[in-house]
Amino acid sequence: MPENTIPACLNASADAPDWLNEAYVEQMLRCAFKDASIKVRKLDVYYAVPKGNNYASIIFRIGVTYHSQLQYEISRTFIVKGMITEGIAGEKLRQYDVQRKEMDVYQFVIPELKLLMKSIGEPGELYPTALIVDRKREVIVFKDLTPDGYRMVDRTQGMDMVHMKMAIKLMAKMHASSLKMREQQPNIFVPYNTCIVTRETDAFYPMFVHIFNALTDEVGKWGSEWKYYHEKLQQLAPNFVEYSQRVVDNDPASDDLCVFVQGDMWVNNFLYKYDGQGNPIDAVLLDFQYCTYGTPMIDFCYLYYTSARDDIRQNCFDELLQYYYYQLVDYARRLQYRARLPTLYQFLQQTQRKMFYAVYSTFIALPVQMNDNTADADFEALMCNDERAQSFKRMIVANDKYQTILRGLLPQFDRKGLLDKLD
Repeated sequence: MPENTIPACLNASADAPDWLNEAYVEQMLRCAFKDASIKVRKLDVYYAVPKGNNYASIIFRIGVTYHSQLQYEISRTFIVKGMITEGIAGEKLRQYDVQRKEMDVYQFVIPELKLLMKSIGEPGELYPTALIVDRKREVIVFKDLTPDGYRMVDRTQGMDMVHMKMAIKLMAKMHASSLKMREQQPNIFVPYNTCIVTRETDAFYPMFVHIFNALTDEVGKWGSEWKYYHEKLQQLAPNFVEYSQRVVDNDPASDDLCVFVQGDMWVNNFLYKYDGQGNPIDAVLLDFQYCTYGTPMIDFCYLYYTSARDDIRQNCFDELLQYYYYQLVDYARRLQYRARLPTLYQFLQQTQRKMFYAVYSTFIALPVQMNDNTADADFEALMCNDERAQSFKRMIVANDKYQTILRGLLPQFDRKGLLDKLD
């Protein structure tokens, strides 16, 4: 189910920063491979992802031809990921501290997560390998997994059950490993406290409000049989952001399960490797800019409601949530996590208190991620409220595929009480 077999290769030399040159890459390779004799002969810079697939980062794929005293000339590719620093995007993202967090995660957290899985004999890549964390330029240089056969799933089609279970299993590995890490280092996740929805900054609130209002207006056009749901959404509007925030609130007095949360767990943040018959055999999780410490439902709801194929999305929530629970418990026990884990009944009770993230993920994240008209897809279109931005938001919630999904989920959310006023 790969999206493609050839990475996006639009030449980005004209847009690449001045420092991303042969001298910089040569020094980077010398540091990464601990070989001072490396000499770069050729450097090409390309876009790693097309416009509309990433709103918070600038990601380049660099092709490098080099040699050293220890190695004949070789050509390899690497991924260079940096943050958007200018304009409204740079201003908003600074408030989320996304680049510092992600640099810290790849330098201090990911190596520990990998070691824990290795200690129990779990194979697989799990997460990308950061070769260099450059804090001066706020970039991370990764090994490129494309030559090893890793690909994205087509985000417009969603994940089938095989891909979903592989993603959920990887999620459970990360969450279970984080339980063990925190047991060993109680303060390890204290610096990670700003998910996409957060009380630490209101930088993204305009996006939440504007998309929610556009969605409510769109449902109001559906006809009299949907008037009930239109009125429900109108009543929910004043509390929508607050209810979303309550999901990320942690109550220190409760026994609710908390883990290290990736925070942006959707189809484009997974890479899959396939066998000769096209069956997925490994999965890798990317992107930790919005990581936080909190309920696992942040990751589970976001993945399920944004990324599952729609027949799964409409029918398999309980099945996959229980699959996640048993995977989590199994990995935690194999890691010899000593603290008490919730029973399935207790876990399901806890998840009910955090289910509003299903509404947030469906109403805000999903229409953005399903957008297939990328001409106007940029950060300003999400955050601003001028005519161009309003038009973009109206367009994404009017998407026919998205509206079909929404017509199926609104009654489900209503039956669960998720569209009602909570207090």
